[in-house]
Parts: sequence; structure tokens; C-alpha cells
Amino acid sequence: MNFDPIKGRPCRLSWSQRDASLRKPGVGKIFIKNLDKSIDNKALYDTFSTFGNILSCEIAQAEDGTSKGYGNVLFDTEEAAEDAIAKVNGMLLNDKKV
Repeated sequence: MNFDPIKGRPCRLSWSQRDASLRKPGVGKIFIKNLDKSIDNKALYDTFSTFGNILSCEIAQAEDGTSKGYGNVLFDTEEAAEDAIAKVNGMLLNDKKV
């Protein structure tokens, strides 16, 4: 059911992490800007899942549900995040350089 719409919004599912060290903000988290408005949470997840295990993936949305053009991806390791940054930085996604 991950990314299936519920009341018009995509559902996100993830495992509960009792270990606080795995939930620390900033470790393995990357910010992606200049995204095409047509890219949704699933497309962002599919793009970045090749670099490692994703704990969370989200596109920022305006009140009306449209994309704000940026998002965040949280990987389980810092190495996966660094690999994603090295390979995606400056890449074209839907004809926009991210």
C-alpha cells in the first residue's frame, strides 16, 4: 500500500524503529531541489532506491496538493546518501537539472 492514495494523499508506510540512533535526523538525509512538478513521492522513491535502503521519502506539497519542487530522502546509511548525492547532483530528471 506504500504510495497508494487515501483520501487523495499518498500513504507512506515504514518499519517502526525503536533504536533512537537509527532515527537521528541528518544522518543519511538528503535534500533535493529544483524537481519538476510532475515528480511525485513514488517517482522520487524509485529514482533514489537504487542507491540504498530508503527509510523515508517525501515531496513537499502546497495546501492544494501540488508539488513545491523539492523533497527529502532519508537513507539508512550515510554512505548511501553520499553515493546518491554524487550520482544525482546535476542530473536531469524530467528535463530539469536537480
